[in-house]
Amino acid sequence: MNLLRRDFLKKLGSVSLALLLALLWGKGVAFGHRVDPAPHSSGNIKWEQRVDKLLKVSKGDIILTAVGDMIFNREISGFKEPHYQDLYRIMRDAHIAYGNLEMSLNERPGKQRGTFNFRQGRDFAWEIAKIGISLVSLANNHALDYGPEGLKDCLRILRQSGISSAGAGSNLSQARAARGKQVYKTKFALLSFMSPGGWESTPEGPTIVRIGAPSVLIEKEDGSTEAIRAPLESDVKAMEDAIVMAKRHADIVIVALHLHWLRHYRAYGIPDKVPPNQTLVIHKAVDAGADIILGTGPHVLRGIEIYKGKPIIYSLGNFIYQWKTPEIPPIIWKRDQETHSGYEGVDPRLKGLDVREESETVVVRFTIREKKICPQIELIPVTLGIERGPLMGSPRLANDKRGKEIIELLQKLSQPYKTKIIYKEWYGVVEM
Repeated sequence: MNLLRRDFLKKLGSVSLALLLALLWGKGVAFGHRVDPAPHSSGNIKWEQRVDKLLKVSKGDIILTAVGDMIFNREISGFKEPHYQDLYRIMRDAHIAYGNLEMSLNERPGKQRGTFNFRQGRDFAWEIAKIGISLVSLANNHALDYGPEGLKDCLRILRQSGISSAGAGSNLSQARAARGKQVYKTKFALLSFMSPGGWESTPEGPTIVRIGAPSVLIEKEDGSTEAIRAPLESDVKAMEDAIVMAKRHADIVIVALHLHWLRHYRAYGIPDKVPPNQTLVIHKAVDAGADIILGTGPHVLRGIEIYKGKPIIYSLGNFIYQWKTPEIPPIIWKRDQETHSGYEGVDPRLKGLDVREESETVVVRFTIREKKICPQIELIPVTLGIERGPLMGSPRLANDKRGKEIIELLQKLSQPYKTKIIYKEWYGVVEM
């Protein structure tokens, strides 16, 4: 009897230990390390009610949302939790939802150039549409990762899926042309530019629009030299001409600029400051007639400026950043060995996580009324999953603590431009 009792207790102890480990894993803890850091937890936030209130608009108002770089390696639309679904609802509710598609849609995996596997097949366009995206920019350094043929396929697939795109075309003339959308009586146009280069292609074949910016050496007062980007005057002039032409036919001209003028390797620091020479080019875009500037490329947020009454979002950061997954061997950068600020105590098996700044972003929500941008622009805080697995790099609505920190960061980054951003309940508001 004693032997039976001892065996029963031993089995009970094993079950209890298994249950305890399962519970800890469910709470995001494994082997004493937190897998999904506490800042991501949404707790008991009633997202549906919050988003319902946000989405109430006056009759005739047009909503435009904008997000940053999108790199998919898996579907995200099926995530059931409210902090995912209500985020998608914000974009689905918009009349136009923009994002920078920094990958290719094609059926030509054998055409891959370089080391990055940023590709999905034809049917994946429906996944992009499912989360609400209806307008994308393609002038970026990964559009030609699968060659001209891959880009040609991508253009066709997007078109067949009802997603408009700008910045790429079957030739340079088409790539420079604005892509239009009309909502009610308001006409929108999107132009997209990449700087500096990327994969080269001929003006007569499938290509993207570039603003060349070669590095030049300048001598400083102390006698030392520094390499800076010097945009080609002819390319800047071509950008201005394209904006002027678009403005003749549209009420609201959106210019997407994917700029890599600073290294975003962590060894060089977080590239959240805007180079002065880059600001000059962006101001020229507004001077030519651009109504909204949407910046991408640095993979982190940058400040917001209101220049001549027009909003400049210098960088939207990452929105979907699935650049490495368990199925696809990650590219090992030196930066992966560095300290991950904000994620101390994470399970050692998750080394190679992105720094906190690369995992925080916003959905920018513009209201257009009577063909004018309303003076209040909403900034919806979003965090990206850092845990390996299906959630990694996937966007979700940020909880209150993390959301306030994201808005405070944007306030700080926008101080040089004297831009007023207030924190309202759970999101930020830019006052123009």
